[in-house]
Amino acid sequence: MAHTTITTWILSIFLIQLQLLQPSIGSQALSFTLEPQDAVVPEGHSVLLQCSGSAPARGKGKATPTPATVRWRGPDGQDLGIVGDTFRSQLKNGSLYISSVEENRGLTGAYQCLLTAEGVGSVLSRPALVAIARQPDLNQDFIETYLLPGQTAYFRCMVGEASWQEGVRHSVQWFRDDMPLPLDKLRMVVLPNGALEIDEVVASDRGAYQCNVTSGSVSRLSSKTNLNIKKAASEQPGGEHAVAPSFLVGPSPKTVREGDTVTLDCVANGVPKPQIKWLRNGEELDLNDLDSRFSIIGTGSLQISSAEDIDSGNYQCRASNTVDSLDAQATVQVQVPPKFIQAPRDKTAHEKEELELECAIRGKPKPLIRWLKNGDLVTPNDYMQLVADHNLRILGLLHSDAGMFQCVGTNAAGSVQAAARLRVVPPGDSSEQEANANAAAGSGVPLKSLGSGLLARLPSQPRDLAAQIVKPRFVTLSWAEPLQNAGEVVYYTVYYKMNNSEREQKMVTKSHDDLQVNIQSLLPGRTYQFRVVASTNFGSGESSAPLEVSTQPEVNIAGPPRAFEGHARSHSEIYVRWEEPAVTNGEILKYRVYYSENESGADLYHDSTAMEALLTELRAYTDYVISVVPFNRNGMGDPSAEIKVKTYSATPSEPPNNVTLEVTSSSSITVHWEPPAEEDRNGQITGYKIRYRKFKDAPQVKSTPANIRYFELSGLDRSAEYQVKIAAMTVNGSGPFTEWYRVNTLENDLDETQVPGKPIWINIQPGAENIGLHWGPPQQPEIKIRNYVLGWGRGIPDENTIELKETERYHVLKNLESNTEYVVSLRARNVKGDGPPIYDNIKTRDEEPIDVPVPLEVPVGLRAITMSSSSIVVYWIDTMLNKNQHVTDNRHYTVSYGITGSSRYRYHNTTDLNCMINDLRPNTQYEFAVKVVKGRRESAWSMSVLNSTYQNVPVTPPREVTVRLDEENPPTVIIQWMPPKHTVGQITGYNIYYTTDTTKRDRDWSIEAFAGEETMLMLSNLKPYTTYYFKVQARTTKQQGNNNAPFSALVSYTTTAAVIMQEADTIAKGIDNEQLLYIIGATVVVLLVVLIAILFLCRSKPQSSPEHTKKSYQKNNVGVPKPPDLWIHHDQMELKNIDKGLHTVTPVCSDGASSSGALTLPRSVVHSEYEVETPGGVPGHVTNSLDKRSYVPGYMTTSMNSTMERPQYPRTQYSHQNRSHMTMETGLSQQSLSQPNQNSSLAQTPEHPYGGYDASFCNAGNGAAGNGCVSTIESAKRGHPLKSFSVPGPPPTGGATPINKHTPAVTIRPQNQSPYKKPSFSAATPNRLQGGGSVAHSTDEIQRLAPSTSTEELNQEMANLEGLMKDLSAITANEFEC
Repeated sequence: MAHTTITTWILSIFLIQLQLLQPSIGSQALSFTLEPQDAVVPEGHSVLLQCSGSAPARGKGKATPTPATVRWRGPDGQDLGIVGDTFRSQLKNGSLYISSVEENRGLTGAYQCLLTAEGVGSVLSRPALVAIARQPDLNQDFIETYLLPGQTAYFRCMVGEASWQEGVRHSVQWFRDDMPLPLDKLRMVVLPNGALEIDEVVASDRGAYQCNVTSGSVSRLSSKTNLNIKKAASEQPGGEHAVAPSFLVGPSPKTVREGDTVTLDCVANGVPKPQIKWLRNGEELDLNDLDSRFSIIGTGSLQISSAEDIDSGNYQCRASNTVDSLDAQATVQVQVPPKFIQAPRDKTAHEKEELELECAIRGKPKPLIRWLKNGDLVTPNDYMQLVADHNLRILGLLHSDAGMFQCVGTNAAGSVQAAARLRVVPPGDSSEQEANANAAAGSGVPLKSLGSGLLARLPSQPRDLAAQIVKPRFVTLSWAEPLQNAGEVVYYTVYYKMNNSEREQKMVTKSHDDLQVNIQSLLPGRTYQFRVVASTNFGSGESSAPLEVSTQPEVNIAGPPRAFEGHARSHSEIYVRWEEPAVTNGEILKYRVYYSENESGADLYHDSTAMEALLTELRAYTDYVISVVPFNRNGMGDPSAEIKVKTYSATPSEPPNNVTLEVTSSSSITVHWEPPAEEDRNGQITGYKIRYRKFKDAPQVKSTPANIRYFELSGLDRSAEYQVKIAAMTVNGSGPFTEWYRVNTLENDLDETQVPGKPIWINIQPGAENIGLHWGPPQQPEIKIRNYVLGWGRGIPDENTIELKETERYHVLKNLESNTEYVVSLRARNVKGDGPPIYDNIKTRDEEPIDVPVPLEVPVGLRAITMSSSSIVVYWIDTMLNKNQHVTDNRHYTVSYGITGSSRYRYHNTTDLNCMINDLRPNTQYEFAVKVVKGRRESAWSMSVLNSTYQNVPVTPPREVTVRLDEENPPTVIIQWMPPKHTVGQITGYNIYYTTDTTKRDRDWSIEAFAGEETMLMLSNLKPYTTYYFKVQARTTKQQGNNNAPFSALVSYTTTAAVIMQEADTIAKGIDNEQLLYIIGATVVVLLVVLIAILFLCRSKPQSSPEHTKKSYQKNNVGVPKPPDLWIHHDQMELKNIDKGLHTVTPVCSDGASSSGALTLPRSVVHSEYEVETPGGVPGHVTNSLDKRSYVPGYMTTSMNSTMERPQYPRTQYSHQNRSHMTMETGLSQQSLSQPNQNSSLAQTPEHPYGGYDASFCNAGNGAAGNGCVSTIESAKRGHPLKSFSVPGPPPTGGATPINKHTPAVTIRPQNQSPYKKPSFSAATPNRLQGGGSVAHSTDEIQRLAPSTSTEELNQEMANLEGLMKDLSAITANEFEC
């Protein structure tokens, strides 16, 4: 039974998921059965706009659709208020009736029908345009026309053809001398635009011509054009004179819809009569093809039937005669109405999910795609985003998002739309789906009751959710797996939302091993809430506690400029303009216009303070990609959208190249050439103009299409010298001509009684997959050549052959193998046979040279942050973006990564400046690099960074940790746990961490480690009445080095008094604590004996200086001996390395006075830049004048402020070793550490002027005078007691004199002095032991404190010292002189 229930439940879930994932094939959305259509009517006429639709059936058992309600929106986009409207009313069937369409009543414009169904939504119809029919403009210019007999006449009728209304028909009738003109169909034709063309005019065609245009019931007459016929040129004295062609009318630009008929007018006259040819993009049109959609109307007008997209381009009408040739060009744009490639479909989704509605529309120009929800325009925001400008993505679905969505595509040729219904159901809750799923499963067990039985297997909440990386636009999260049922987890779901927002988004990990995720596309300076839920195959577990994270703020830069547009003004200038950004964040200082050629050229820029700019010195006929960026006080702002503008073409700046003349017969010459270089064409080459002449005769002209590279001049005289030159043409005209080339025609026709000779030369240009060949004809021009035979082969000739025309001099062999040796042969042929060949060897290249675009700037600041054993987050900085590093254009980034040292790399593409690389190997070092790609341009790879993934660790931590008291041995605590559920490798042992302070780092906890698979530990020697915290970590065979395994849950335990009552454990192999005390006592006795012996030996030696009697003592500090003052005895001793361990140094607030009485000179040296300030309440480690500090050679010191800034002088560090002759009691030191506020110094009295400043113990953070702490500033006020010694003291410093912390106080060391002498400190140098403010003293106190400055007074003061401290100090001082 249980098995059947589970099977039924799984099947139900499968059916629900299938219904959610598979959109319905037959859309149940609202649909129109009839939509309104455009209407163009005369003013005052009525219009009926029809609209109807249906909604899906509601409820069970209904087979007929539910009728939908209809409303109308007027030209202003608002719902029409039918009540009270005089002209507009809505009929019962939903249609809109306009009784009279009048111009100034606001009745014309676009109307839309809004179809609504309760509980479903609303959809909007296509716009129906209501317009008033207008009459076309007629020609109103009176023109006198003079023509020669045989020429062509052209009469205009209607003008402004581009403004004609669609659907309005006009009838045209022509009159001559106010009488209807009978049309001679052989000579006369009325063009589609109403113009009249008469070919081969005769004298009887004289008269005044005008047209009558009828539109509906209205007729209008144009102005008259008077035709006059001149006398024929042959009848005039002087005979006929040749005249270059001239256009009566040329083609005009046309923009038509797909399927329309296009007519391009072209009429030209000249003497002799010019020949008309049509070219498209420089290539001549084939008008003789029976299936061609191109035809000639009249004398030369071109008509295109059923225009298609491929018909778009530049059309040239070329009129040429023997005098010259002339081009007239026009551009034809065929617009394609929008058509659906993929229409949106009905979808059902759960709340909090992410949904994308697909919509793909093609058309020309590119359609603008908009989305509507229930008839209202969807404005893209943070949660509703346009993807690739066509799909609609909704993040964090809410129930209010349900409704009807429409995808509308619009361009100049029309519009198209489609609707889809979106249903949003609560997560895991849909009564209709449950019913369908249970019925399909054939089970009566409810889905929810089955889920309650599996509740115990659901995982608990994920733990330790934390933000590892926080940036302005992305956050990297990590967490630990749940404590309960972690093995059931299949994946994790991360929910996140902005504070004060109900819309929650989610991201799902790939597997249960992914314990981190990278959340992208966040907004800067916002606070987000994140939570994680573990999911299983049968449900989701508890949610973790929300984690609030604030993304980093961005600089307040300006937003993108609006309405950016531009157009070409000439072949070298582009004008651009824009509007101020919607968000300026202060004053806009300037605008910078960036522009580059063809998306691959270098970025240039032009600065402007106005909202317009003129870009100059540009290349002709070149596409420029342009954008504008605002600048405010915070720097560069967001760029505008990029636009592409093409400069106008110009005439070529250079003539054709490689011009050669070949005599092909006694009456013909063939001209060969190559087009100008690409950078010299200045536009699309539309053809070539050849001028030729017999020596000293008038030149004649021939024109060729642009796709021709040779032309034969025929009909020439025998044995005559001819001159030829050639120029390239664009739509702007002809470029410069070449120099005159000379050649002589043959006296006789060519001979074919013998084979041709060998070609005189061959030039080969290899490519990667092709070879270009250029050759010269044989030297015997009198021998006829029918064709050429070209052969080639790999290593051997003539594996392949091809025949070429005798006029060809250039050919390209294609589809060859790269890096291959080829043998090429070429021979001439005629009827007699093949001539001798010419051979050449050539090797194709490895790769085809490409036009390398200008590279982009390399990303910098690449960082790789390890997140786990299989994932690393990388992020970088793009210096081409603004400070906010927000990508707004079409650039993307490619991240290369691979194992260090390996030649194999993998790649990851992203549009963000960060990404998480997953599926990496554990404990492996990877190398990362990144580059930016934008169109054909890309940057070089950035500098690579290295980082290693973490070691693979047990998947789960030790479980169910417990701590209890051992009943058999009460002082002992027993810790028990269960091994991890999942491990990588065999468990080799455990680490038990315990502490009394959970704020400590893991490495500062106490650790008990042992090997083996035991899951219990007995721990003793814990303090009584103390709360301890425990956690356990496993070790496996797969781990090396640091252990990164997860810890178990934290367990606390409070000890009782029984723990401290235990006897000491045996340590050190059988030596207990009592025996250890005996050993220590014996050692002390031996040391005392050694000291007495040393004392005896030292006193028996002669004294080397009278100052040997000066000793350093401290009052009331018996048992705390101090080493001799090296400042006093630097002349009598050699400095040796002395090292006192940090754990054996007595912390004091001052080092005590030396035998010289130099109390104002602190024994501490200047702080090192690596010193760390001691936290308040914790005694710092204080050393004497020979501790491990940084000493300054040369006695150069720098005055420092009270904050201990970094000293501005060099330091020399010395390694100090322990000296066996120096001893120090640690008992008092430990006692002083435990009681830092205890003051053992004497009160200050006239008999004891330094009693208040001896070595007392105080808190490091307390600098009060009551605790014995001394300020160096007050010490400076007492004078300089060392001036009587051999080393002069620093000059006196007034207490009120301000001291600049940047001014170094320099003390010069006298000759022949110890290089290790301590530097003197300026009055501004703070005492290293002083933790608080300076101590204030009155004038009387300062006078009493002032020490004697003579040697006798110092000796007398030292004589007053008493006790065992006096003798012990003398022993220590003499020891250094032994």
